[in-house]
Amino acid sequence: MTDKQLETSGTTPTPPLAIPPDWKQVKFAVPTDEDMNALAQLRSGSDPWKSRGEAQAESLEALTKLRPFISVARLNGALAGYVTIERDGPVPGAAYLRNIVVKAEYRQKGLGHVLLEQGLTVARDMNRRTLALRVDPANGPAVAFYRKENFTTVATVVSKKSGKLRLLMSREL
Repeated sequence: MTDKQLETSGTTPTPPLAIPPDWKQVKFAVPTDEDMNALAQLRSGSDPWKSRGEAQAESLEALTKLRPFISVARLNGALAGYVTIERDGPVPGAAYLRNIVVKAEYRQKGLGHVLLEQGLTVARDMNRRTLALRVDPANGPAVAFYRKENFTTVATVVSKKSGKLRLLMSREL
């Protein structure tokens, strides 16, 4: 038996396609005490908080105040992201989407849509007919995501916290 050399044309072989996660396997729950530090680490390592220099302790403090409104997404038992939906926000009678945060390895793969769907379900369970949010207009990917998800801009507002402009967007449920 002899070894046969394969002739190559100078191209690198195409790697096998990665199997996308099965988002139907995502389970949602309220955050446990153990989740809170992991959520704070996820938040502080994600924009816009990362670019603002928000420390993990500051993220933990903010998330602790929001804890009743957080839905944690788990994929195969591991934290994948979270969505925060409050009953009231800047639009009277509308639920308020404060945050969608996706773990880095799941970004641009559909988990944001899954988190938003959970947020819509939570808002409906609150007997709301509209979901509103504020987003930095300079955050092009987020603005594009929300527009793709049928949110429309209803106003441009100034953030009380930062003094920067934000788009106020909403969507009927």
